[in-house]
Parts: sequence; C-alpha cells; structure tokens
Amino acid sequence: MPDEPEREDGERVYSINLHVPGILTLLSEHLYSNPGAALREMLQNAHDSCLRRLAEDPAAATYTPRIDVTLNPDRRLLTIRDNGSGLTADEIHGYLATVGRSYTGELRDRLAFGGREQALSLIGQFGLGLLSAFIVADRVEMVTRSFQPGSPAWRWTSTGEGSYTLAPARREEPGSTFTLHLKLEGEFLLNEDVVRQAIRTYADFLEVPIHLNGSRQPVNAMDAPWHRGGSMADYRRYVVDRFDVLEPLAVIPLHDHVETVTLPDGSQDAIITPLAGVLFVPTGSVVSIREYGEVAVYIRRMFITDEERDLLPRWARFVSGVVESPVLRPTVSREQVRRDEAFYRVQHAIEEQLLAFFQELAERDPAAWRNIVLVHNDLIKAWALESRVFFETICDLVTFDTSRGRMTLPDYLDATGGAIYYFAEAQGSTQEKMLYEARGLPVVDASVFVEEAFLQAYARSHPGVELRQLEPGASFVFSDVADPSPHWEKITRYYTEQGIRVRVVRFEPESIPAILVYPPGSDDIAGARAALESGEITGAVARLVEEYLRMRDPAQAAAQGILHLNAACPLMQRLLTLSPDSGVFTAALEIVYHNARFFAGRSLTASEARQSFDMISYSLSQLLEALRKPTGHEPDSASSGADPM
Repeated sequence: MPDEPEREDGERVYSINLHVPGILTLLSEHLYSNPGAALREMLQNAHDSCLRRLAEDPAAATYTPRIDVTLNPDRRLLTIRDNGSGLTADEIHGYLATVGRSYTGELRDRLAFGGREQALSLIGQFGLGLLSAFIVADRVEMVTRSFQPGSPAWRWTSTGEGSYTLAPARREEPGSTFTLHLKLEGEFLLNEDVVRQAIRTYADFLEVPIHLNGSRQPVNAMDAPWHRGGSMADYRRYVVDRFDVLEPLAVIPLHDHVETVTLPDGSQDAIITPLAGVLFVPTGSVVSIREYGEVAVYIRRMFITDEERDLLPRWARFVSGVVESPVLRPTVSREQVRRDEAFYRVQHAIEEQLLAFFQELAERDPAAWRNIVLVHNDLIKAWALESRVFFETICDLVTFDTSRGRMTLPDYLDATGGAIYYFAEAQGSTQEKMLYEARGLPVVDASVFVEEAFLQAYARSHPGVELRQLEPGASFVFSDVADPSPHWEKITRYYTEQGIRVRVVRFEPESIPAILVYPPGSDDIAGARAALESGEITGAVARLVEEYLRMRDPAQAAAQGILHLNAACPLMQRLLTLSPDSGVFTAALEIVYHNARFFAGRSLTASEARQSFDMISYSLSQLLEALRKPTGHEPDSASSGADPM
C-alpha cells in the first residue's frame, strides 16, 4: 500500500521494505573478511562498556574494570563477560537492537565536546559490532544490568532472524555477559591457544585486563612502551618481541607531530597530529617488490591491521613497525584504515619524523647510518628515486661499488675532479675498470638494480657533475690517431675482410694490444635478434621485437662490437713490421682479436666460444711452425726504414 495518497500528477510514494534476516546475514557474513573479527568486536564492546562506566558512574573511583573470556567446548559456548556499564531496557531497544546506531559513538561525541580524555579511548563507532557474532554463532544471548541505580537485569536473545526476545533476568553486579552458541564453522574459537593469540592480536593494548578461562594474569599486555613513557631499551625489547627479529639497526619512537602554520591574518597556529608507536630498521634486507614497508595500525589501542603499506612514505620500504593514532578512522569492518584527511596528516607526520631521524643519525652517529645504508643500500637508492625530499636527504650518504672500493659520491667526485665514470652492464666490467684506472680514474659499477638511474638523478640535481659511460668512440678513454701510418692499412684491411669493425686509437695501459667494445644493451639486442631469427616469437610480439631492433640497432652492428687497436702498444708496433703474406702476421692478428673477444665480457654462444678456441689453437700452431723454419721474409719497416707510427 502507498504511504501517501495519490498526488495530482498521479505520483505516489511507497516505502522500501527491508528483509531484516537477509540484511543481517549479508552484513555479518560479508562485512568481515576474518571470522576472528567476531571475538574482536565482542571484546571491543566489553572494553567500551567498562570505559563508559568509568566516565559516567559516580562511584567509578572504587571500580576495577575486568573482562573474562570463557570457553565451553562440551556445549560449544563462547562467553565474554564484563563488569562495565551494562544496558537498560531502553538502551537495548535503542542501541543494541538498532543496526547502525552506536551508544559508544554518541558518548564519544559528548565527551569530546566536554574535552574529556576518555573520548580518545572509546573504540566503538558504527553500531555494527554485534552483527559479527552471527558469523560464528547461530544464537547470541546477553544478560545485562545497568550501573544506574535501581536498574533490573535483562536477558536478550537473538538468532539473527530479524527479531529478538527480552525478559527479566538475574545478575548481581552491573555489566554484561554475552554467550555465543557457536556454529560448526565457529568451533575454532573453542581452542584456547587460538583465542589467546586472538586476544594478543586484537586487544593487547586495551587498558581493561582480559582473563581467559579464569587465568590469574591477564592475557593482554594492556600497554606498550609509548603508553607508559618507556625508555629506548623498552622500545628495543618491544620490537624484538613483537616482530620476532634480531636487534634492529635503528629504533624510531613516534610522537605527536606539531606543525606551525601561518593564518590569513599573519598570526601563527600549531596543528597537532596525535601520533605514537615505533618504527625500526631491520638487520636484513632482500630486494623485492614488497620488501618491508608495512606497519601494524592501532586506533585507540584497538588493533586494525598488520599490513598497512600506505602510511609509510613510498621511499621507506626498508622500515617496519607499529603506528597508533586516535585521529585515524577504521573502515566499517575495522580491518583497514580509511583514506581521508586524517590518514594523510598522519602519513605526512611519519615522513617528517623519519627524515628528521635519519638526518640526525647521519650527523650524530655516522657509523650507525653507514650500517643502515650497507644493509639496505639498494632499497634506499630505489625508493629515494620516488621522493625528491628523501633523495636530497640521502644522495650524499649512500655508497657505490667502485674500482677503489665503496665510496660516497662526494668522495668519488673529489677523486675524479667532478665527473662520474661508470659502466652500466656487468659484461665487460673488468676491462672497463682497467681502462679507467689506467687513466687514474675510479669507475662506478652501475650494472645492478637502480644504480644508473640514481647516478642520472644525482647529475640532474647537481649542476656541473658530468656522467660519462664507456661506449664505442668515447674520447676520454680512446684517442683517435689522426693520420695513422700506411703500415696500419694492412692490419685494418685484414680485419675488415673478416667482417670485423676496427679503429686505430691510443689508450692506456699501453701493454694492451686491443679492446673489443660492445655498445650498451648489446646482449639484449643479440638475444632479441636470435629469438626472432629462430622463430621462437611470432605475431604481434615479433613485430614489437622487430621495431625494437630497428630503433636500437638499425645497422645490425651491436652484436659485432668495435675492435680498438692500440697504436701505443709495443706489440702492435712490432706487428706493423710483418708482411701480410707471413703466417705469423695472420696468426698474431687472430690471437689479438679472439683474446679481446674473450675479455670483452659479452656472452658468447657455445659455437662462438668453440670458434675462438679453435682459432687461437690454430694460430698458436702456426706460430710454433714459424719458429721451426725461418720464413725468409724481412720486416717491411727494416727494408724501407719507415717509421711504423
């Protein structure tokens, strides 16, 4: 039937009918991802009941709050009993039986308006907690008695079907006792070890002691170092015990964050973000996508999640810990934190405190900072590229592998006069180090992880710093011979006829006859070309690879490299005196080339390696044969008197 009579335009208003059992089932089964949340929500309700009594009961001075959890496996019962505020009949109807309305939330608002600190300790927010009980139970009973003078006791019973019963009951002291008649799928809550761990996980910081099966000592610790003003030693012990780690490299207690802002009228005000907890840098690191970078989050002492990744700045993936702030707001299921203005305020506060800590540590205890950088060096560099502020903080502190050992970039630049010489591929690194060091220049190994990107970012942020990578034609390593002697033509012609690209240059050390240099990425190019030619890839992928090869290696020369002949090498000068018709000439040039090929660092296929070995063996046999019988040829230069250079 319509709720209102038909309007002139024929429009009528109808009410939406709610199927309460279906809504309860939907909420209880799909609101929470973890069935253990049922125990968490019941403990939260008991906790808030105790805090409400502390806030409202005139006789609270003599009141000692307590929560008891009792397991009865024989009857499949889970009982949570508190001596808190209890409920009147009106409160049962108005709050307990009204989905979405929370007495705790309204009480918090009243206390906060009056400036009462208890407002920050209350956890309840949405009036949905009792629904979680129906994840694990098919019937819930509550016996309650309000602390208000003259209030009777009541028994409330519900099976989650949209109705409940209420009847007078007997209870001597104020408080509430919830009894959950567990389903088969809820029987895990009858395991004492499981429940003890759940209490430690969800309610370890609750100020009300929680006793399990009548234990003399509470299961929950009730506080952490930041709750009791603990020492640094307390924080360290807490980290080791809570995270089961070795002694951390650094421990960073969090504290309220104060930020001064300038108002439109020119005056200044302070914005305070309440914050507590502890962060730490572990003693080990494995470069991975996830790494660390997760924190456990507590809101008003109630556990929310162990896997919050966004509260830490992106660059802090080598850090972990616990964060607690009353301004954070949980989602409805209380299993995650809402991304709202308060969330990003806390995130900013954490970043500021981390930056300040690392800067102060680097100045106060450089050895401790070096330990952190040594263990987490790659991660620190990688995530510094995500944050300009963090990059500026650490760019002069991180270290790099160089041909002279680990060095910071400022120390390295002092040694080179303002330029960074580096190689970006592991292949060929040995000969590249040799070439640089021969000129008195240390070389940075930028062949792993984000080293090259970090060096590029450093050069961009430091005007005057020049990056130099060894490539074919690099003038600062190889000096071209402007007008080589005609005697070089017979050597260059020989190599050219073999399909080998060649240059006559001078470089140090002079003892090296030749260097074979491949362009950066040559291994990748060779692999892509081999896969394309073998037919391993087809279709759209093959077309992408073809386009890649056209862009990276249009002349198809990357796989060949360039043989740099050292005009300053005494051995090469002696080869200039040999006749091209001499077997020694051919054998010597082949050995020079294949020796350079082996030390170039590029991956060789099995057939390429076999070819080089065979050619070196053949050339050596030719040389030995030449030693046994004179060739009868005089050196060209001796007969002509020409200078080979």
